[in-house]
Amino acid sequence: MAGPLTPDFYRYEWYSLSGVRLDGEFVIAQWPDGTELPCFSWWLAEQCEYEISSREGLLEPCDLGDHLQVTDAWVEDDGALAVRWAHDGRVARLHPGWLRHIADGQFRPESFLPEPIPWDSTVLSEPVTYHGPTVLSDPETFRLWLNDLAAYGLTRLKSLSVDPNQIEEVARRVGVLRDSHFGPVWDIEAVPDPCSTAYMSIGLGPHTDLPSLEIPPGFQFFHCIENSCVGGASQMSDGLAIARHLEEHEPEAYEALTTLRWVFHGRGAEVDWRWSGPLIDLGVRGAPLTLRTFYPVRSFPDMAPEDVPRAYRAAHRLGQISRDPRFQITYRLEPGDLAVFDNRRIQHARDPFDISTGRRLFRGCYMNSDDIYCKLRVINRRAKESQLVSP
Repeated sequence: MAGPLTPDFYRYEWYSLSGVRLDGEFVIAQWPDGTELPCFSWWLAEQCEYEISSREGLLEPCDLGDHLQVTDAWVEDDGALAVRWAHDGRVARLHPGWLRHIADGQFRPESFLPEPIPWDSTVLSEPVTYHGPTVLSDPETFRLWLNDLAAYGLTRLKSLSVDPNQIEEVARRVGVLRDSHFGPVWDIEAVPDPCSTAYMSIGLGPHTDLPSLEIPPGFQFFHCIENSCVGGASQMSDGLAIARHLEEHEPEAYEALTTLRWVFHGRGAEVDWRWSGPLIDLGVRGAPLTLRTFYPVRSFPDMAPEDVPRAYRAAHRLGQISRDPRFQITYRLEPGDLAVFDNRRIQHARDPFDISTGRRLFRGCYMNSDDIYCKLRVINRRAKESQLVSP
């Protein structure tokens, strides 16, 4: 008997059920190790009614109702779950391995992604570094690189070309570029009459880009084309490690940083972005940590007047720790290097540089976190599937 399809495009280990029982409106699937999964009858109906080519559900909420009851359930000889529907007598078969991945919590957003690894300068003295051409030519190295990027939030590819199109070649291997007012791909170089401090030769303190947006860009790709100026070294600090340090050792500052809101105001002749949020935005469960630390656009305290002094003191403390050599690493990007980092987690900074001594030209682009994590789930699950034996 052929194994049942699943409402997705993955293969699963055939994890045979040992038993099943009915409990009111729930079907309780059981495995030999004692694990159980309670399946509400309406949910089971949704999982059994989907379009084959897209694997998207077909039942509208208004189609649900008390008629969708299971009159009988059993474990078939091959270990699959079988249920009989009361309204039409049909029997549906469900893959026991697919059900087991739900019982194990592998349906959640963080599934098939690496655990974040907080780091300071005792853990990383420079970005996790890969040979760029190998990442582009070898699928397994590509997968390892992307996992390290998600885990540490910061990687560097070396020995790439200085072709201005190189950054797009790398980024589009991962996902879709995120457009912004800079364009989908942009140059960073000191220019007259700059529209941003990024286009000046001054130093920039630890920050994340575009906090004046509701959802700042997830990841940034930063390709060194030329870096012959004196100065201009890059710095990075891990906002996740800093947040955890503050939570443990300075809870009052942590509370202020995660709850007191500021208005971030992106200003320009034709633009007016505004968003209100805390400097360390914990978001909701499953959402990435978001630091909003680009101080040039942190414009107005959005809080009660009595909270403003402690909000400023907490911001001051965050700035101090972000500059502390314990939490900050310094390195120089050379032509052909491509830094890729989590813009919502990793703060980046630079030393001032002297444009009379050479040229400092970088190309950059953004990508949403969703695209990075989507790619990772697919390639990590495909790698796992390659080890499965067909039933």
